[in-house]
Amino acid sequence: MAIARKPQKPAAAAARKSTPAVVAAVPVTEVKAPVPPALEEPLDAAIGKAEEVQEQVSRAAEQGAEQTRLVYERLKTVTEEATGSLESSYAAASKGLSEFNMKAIEAFKVNSEATFEFMKALLASKSLSEAITLQSEHTRSQLETLNAQVKDLGTIAKRVASETVEPIKTTLSKTMHVST
Repeated sequence: MAIARKPQKPAAAAARKSTPAVVAAVPVTEVKAPVPPALEEPLDAAIGKAEEVQEQVSRAAEQGAEQTRLVYERLKTVTEEATGSLESSYAAASKGLSEFNMKAIEAFKVNSEATFEFMKALLASKSLSEAITLQSEHTRSQLETLNAQVKDLGTIAKRVASETVEPIKTTLSKTMHVST
C-alpha cells in the first residue's frame, strides 16, 4: 500500500533548501546576563583593575614612543654633525696635501737648479782644487737647504694633520660631553 504524497512545487522546495535562516544580530554589549549579587562586587573590582592596567600599558607605550622619538632625533643630529665634520676634515686634508705637494715640488725645483748650477761651475773649473772647493760649498749649501726644506715640509705635515683631525676631534668631544 502506497502512501499518497501531496505534490510540492519544485521552486518552493529549492528556495527553502538554499535560503539560510536569518538570525538577528545583537551586539554583545547589549546582551546582559544576570549577574548574581554575590559576584557583582568582585566583578566590578576586576573590571576596574583591568581598566587600570590598560591605562598603565597605554601610558607606558606612549612614554616608550616618546623616548624612541627623542633618541632618534639625537642620533640624527649626531649623524649630521659627524658627516659635517668628516666633510670638513676631508676638505682640510685635501687643501693641506695640495700645499704639501706644491712645497715638495718647489723644493725639487730649487734642488735641481742648484745641482745644474753646480755642474756648470764644476765643468768651468780650471783646477782640481777649485773643483774640490766647489764640491764642498755645494754639499754644505745643499745640506742647509735640505734641512730647511725638511723642516718646512714637517711643519706643513704637522699642521695638515692637526687641521684634518680637528673637526672630528671637536665633534667627538662634543658628542661625548652631551651623552654623559
